[in-house]
Amino acid sequence: MSIEYNYEEFFKLAIVRLRNTSKSLGIHSVYTGFNQAFREYFQEDPVKITQKLANDGKIAIRPVKGGVMIYLPGEAPTRAESGKSVLLKILKKPPENDKGLVEKVLTEITPKGTRKFPEDFLEKDIENDKMVEIEVPGTPLQIDPNSQTTIISPKRFYKYEARNPSEAKYIIYACEIGQKKVKIPKDNFALLKAVAGYEKYCHEIRDQSFSLFIKYTNDEEVSELLTKEIEQKLGLKIIKN
Repeated sequence: MSIEYNYEEFFKLAIVRLRNTSKSLGIHSVYTGFNQAFREYFQEDPVKITQKLANDGKIAIRPVKGGVMIYLPGEAPTRAESGKSVLLKILKKPPENDKGLVEKVLTEITPKGTRKFPEDFLEKDIENDKMVEIEVPGTPLQIDPNSQTTIISPKRFYKYEARNPSEAKYIIYACEIGQKKVKIPKDNFALLKAVAGYEKYCHEIRDQSFSLFIKYTNDEEVSELLTKEIEQKLGLKIIKN
């Protein structure tokens, strides 16, 4: 029998013609009769050639019972993740070897430090007579699910009725644990401008972080988890409308 194909061509031709794509993109080296066909065609041992082509990236192989599965480059199934990495996904925690990326990305997206709310989003040197001060409990606060203007503590021991949704958001964004007072602009436009500027800033930080994590990890799920770490480290708060 004359030799019309080289090793690589023969393998790729065999994969395409012998596989059943409804079951697998690859072929079993033994059960499909591939190894025997190779021996008859080349009068050589297929095992060494299979391994060499796999090492060279010409084909992909996966060990299975009775032999190996042979695939075209890029079509082999990914290897199963370790139990630890799967556990981290279940717990929604990023892989430990990616955690160093958080600091790296932070230095890239905030080279001059982070902006604080509300001081970095209000007009500079706003006069005290244009601000009103309210008392807050020093505990976590949230917007009542039934109202865009009502602020409550988790157990509803504290309740405050804001003038409008912008003021409600402003108070949530401005409050820190232990803080007992918040100064709020009397002017509604100043409120709206500060809140809108802060929310835009948060979205930009998130988008930039996610884009960089995708660049470094090529994994959307891991990038989402790492982006959430950035949000937590920076204390970003954003209320969905």
